[in-house]
Amino acid sequence: MKPRIGRCPATVALLAAAASFALTFRASARQFRFVQISDTHQGRAIHQYRYREAIRQINALPFEVDCVIHTGDIVSNGVKSPDVAGAASNFLASINAPKVVCPGNHDILFQYSDPTNRFLRTAEAYQRHFGPLAQSHETSNAVYIAICTETLRRNAAPEIPGFDPLDWLERRLAATPPEKPVFVCTHVPDCDDYSDGKFTPGWENADGLAAWRAVLARHPNVKAVLAGHFHRNAYAEHADGGPPTVVASCFASFWQRQASYRIFTVTDGRLSWQDVYILDPPPDAHVSGDGTIVADSALDVPPPAAPVDTADLVSQPQQRE
Repeated sequence: MKPRIGRCPATVALLAAAASFALTFRASARQFRFVQISDTHQGRAIHQYRYREAIRQINALPFEVDCVIHTGDIVSNGVKSPDVAGAASNFLASINAPKVVCPGNHDILFQYSDPTNRFLRTAEAYQRHFGPLAQSHETSNAVYIAICTETLRRNAAPEIPGFDPLDWLERRLAATPPEKPVFVCTHVPDCDDYSDGKFTPGWENADGLAAWRAVLARHPNVKAVLAGHFHRNAYAEHADGGPPTVVASCFASFWQRQASYRIFTVTDGRLSWQDVYILDPPPDAHVSGDGTIVADSALDVPPPAAPVDTADLVSQPQQRE
């Protein structure tokens, strides 16, 4: 069935929330839309099902989508697995609209034994399966940037050879016409999180956060930072006067979250959004490893074993020499 955009019974709950805030910019079109997905955590059958259904709905939306943004945690610690990463890259390739993606902390791993080596090896695997660590897509309406900030937000994370996120971002923003709106997307929000009755910083590296926010503040055409990671909705404004941070929820089932994707609409300089929820299959349904419902569990098939090269399927970074 098609996603229902509008009022609906609470028992169906395909659309849970909508919000908006004023943006003061002139758009080339009176109205345009783009989509955000986040925290797909590829690797569990229920996550595959939710992701597959969301892609089907997004591809069937009755309006043009400027761009689809994936704000990280594409997989659950499995970026070096050909089966998991191959299935995830195939899912991304099946989205019809242009897309940009950035890695999350479960894609580029800085944990377990020998975290520095694991971080660099998973960063290499991520780029092999999903493309550059910083990507952008430009339309007549806006510029969409997805960028890895894991080296900035973590205190001890090593530099990734050949990748300086602040330099890349500064160059890309400097190359953008000042009148064109920009949406910068990353995984971990650059604002505080509230959980277990207290606030905690989203970024542990205060110096990295200050440098990141300084770049954003120098470019007033950056209208919002879009992020995931929290697995719930959030919104934050910043004392530096730079762009606000808008956080979308997730596809993953952790903490009893229901899967959702977000449709952003810009109308006459006002950004609004709607969260479209994905209904899970009936409790007695058997969901196969690739996210489809099968009548007989003996027919279950694993995700494809061979990864696909998506380098030509994602927008490449645009840098000014």
